[in-house]
Amino acid sequence: MTQLFEHQLAALAHPDLLVRATAAHDGGPGPRTFADLAALRRAQPVEKVRKSEKDLTDTERSRLVGAFTVLNQSGDFGKLVAIHADMGHHQHRMTNAPDDLGARRFLPWHRVFVNVLETALQRIHSDVTVPYWDWTADQQVPDWLSGVLPTVVVPGAMGGVIRVTRSPGSQQDLRRRTAKLDEVMRSGDFMSFVDGLEHIHDLIHDWVGATMSDLSTAAADPLFFLHHANVDRLWWTWHVTHQNENPPLTGDDAVMDPWRVTEPTTRDIGNFHYSYR
Repeated sequence: MTQLFEHQLAALAHPDLLVRATAAHDGGPGPRTFADLAALRRAQPVEKVRKSEKDLTDTERSRLVGAFTVLNQSGDFGKLVAIHADMGHHQHRMTNAPDDLGARRFLPWHRVFVNVLETALQRIHSDVTVPYWDWTADQQVPDWLSGVLPTVVVPGAMGGVIRVTRSPGSQQDLRRRTAKLDEVMRSGDFMSFVDGLEHIHDLIHDWVGATMSDLSTAAADPLFFLHHANVDRLWWTWHVTHQNENPPLTGDDAVMDPWRVTEPTTRDIGNFHYSYR
């Protein structure tokens, strides 16, 4: 992956800054004075609302699938899949150590990752947001997404062609896998919360099966992002009443590479200009 592409993705984490920074170079009316710059900083980007996938209209679903298709055809979706396939970003628990780095980075890293994907989709269609799949309420692969099984070309040494497939289990099995969510949501400290939530998250990846069950291919399935939007929503819901409980990260560990977003920024979804409904 080139340094140029990683720089572009870093900018995607804050798309409003990217648009403003490049406006003059693109021939538009860019800022001319420091007063202009100050005014730009005061301007507030439009907040996007992430809804349950069950609440999307047919038009919203069509736009989302269309944006995914265009992003995949451009090759940029495959580049995002390659980023997630690289466990060197320490975005998942990989050991049994109580202070495992991946466990501490799991929630903030994926918050940035889903936002990067969402921003890329919005460049194709500005009205698109990533909906969440509430697998406690809709205990099956969403019907409207069941036929969305792209073939994704992933660049790099770990790349290749991924043909997305699924082999979901039964509704009864999914209920069993999510049964402890209420207990997790009652956790009093961050590490207890993230350990419980990531475990349920893992079980759901396994329940979907096939492409979603493998760390190296999971992000090729569009369902991955609906799943992680729900995980993100649950973290946001829990954090509202536990604002002093945050990922214990410092120094380079607190930088959500390959982007330049730091952990403190990820604590508030308002910094990414979206909300949940």
